[in-house]
Amino acid sequence: MTRLWTWFWHSSSRYSFAAILFFAGIIFWGGFNTFMEYTNTMGFCVSCHEMEKNVYQEYKKTVHYNNRTGVRAVCADCHVPDEWVPKLIRKIKATRELYHKAVGTIDTPEKFEAKRLELAQNVWAEMKDNNSHECRNCHGYDAMHWEKQGKRGATTMQDAAKENLACIDCHKGIAHKLPDFGKAFARMRDDLMASVAKESISGGTAYAIDTKMVHVDKNAESGQVVELLPMTAVDVLEADGDWLKVRLSAWDREGAPTWFGKFNAQMDVAKLKVDGMDLYHTHESKTHPVTELTWNQVSVEGWTTRENLTGNRDALVGYVENLWRDDCGLCHNLHPKNTYDSLWWMREVKAMRRFTNLDTNQMTLVLKLLQAGSKDMTGEGMAE
Repeated sequence: MTRLWTWFWHSSSRYSFAAILFFAGIIFWGGFNTFMEYTNTMGFCVSCHEMEKNVYQEYKKTVHYNNRTGVRAVCADCHVPDEWVPKLIRKIKATRELYHKAVGTIDTPEKFEAKRLELAQNVWAEMKDNNSHECRNCHGYDAMHWEKQGKRGATTMQDAAKENLACIDCHKGIAHKLPDFGKAFARMRDDLMASVAKESISGGTAYAIDTKMVHVDKNAESGQVVELLPMTAVDVLEADGDWLKVRLSAWDREGAPTWFGKFNAQMDVAKLKVDGMDLYHTHESKTHPVTELTWNQVSVEGWTTRENLTGNRDALVGYVENLWRDDCGLCHNLHPKNTYDSLWWMREVKAMRRFTNLDTNQMTLVLKLLQAGSKDMTGEGMAE
């Protein structure tokens, strides 16, 4: 040990040691960087059967794999940053995939399909957070020839450029098959209903998950008071077995049977039935100064079953927010709800119904979510 210490402190030995460290560092750095670059190759990415049998087969059918110019974007071009430090961070995050490989999280086509939406959402969120940085390595707003694009495409892209939207805001499913949203949304509803089934509502506020009828008494044959629309809130006054006595408070316009969530707002929440016309109460009347229409604040009480009612507002809103994000956000940048009024949202959702993956109930829930957060409804009901 003494001889080694003496050798080290000898001046020429120190230079030798420094040289050894220098060259060792170069070798280590070169080896490390070479290995990291190897993990960016197509062969490495599809070396596990989970990728090779699923997303790789889909990718081979897209323009990113084969095209007229022969320029191919491989896995790393879309999923790994070019910059060294972000690249290293991405590689470190990717080590968690080793665990899922070991436990077989997606080792069969059935398991992969069941996880496809979750996997896609993770990638979409990452691309949203980095403003589609990897996409912009090849696609830049400032490099686009607007005059060579179609009129509608050019207008849309120029609007996106003004807002500096991320590519992923509008372009999903470019290189891989989109999830089966119908099945995914059905599973989401099943999860919600399983949670609702465990509730024991006896008071407070409850929210309709689907259209519900309120009756005169604890009997479905006793007469219909009012029909609640999805997401409408009612006060629970009394509980008796499977039946709940509820009170609905809303606004009517000129005494018409359609009831709304707020004065002079076009968010309908319920429809008064014949038997309810003798039961509802008027508390206040207002005349709009421009339209000169008279609006009445009204309420009515009756009995309804527990089915399709929840007291968990957060669970219901979370479910509908996911529907809005996954379905509407598939092709559109999602604007804040209070950007538009409730009438505009009604027209927009109806116009989109032929393009959606949502069923009738889910579409109505999304509409009511958007209307509740609209600029003429914000601050009341279920508005945020």
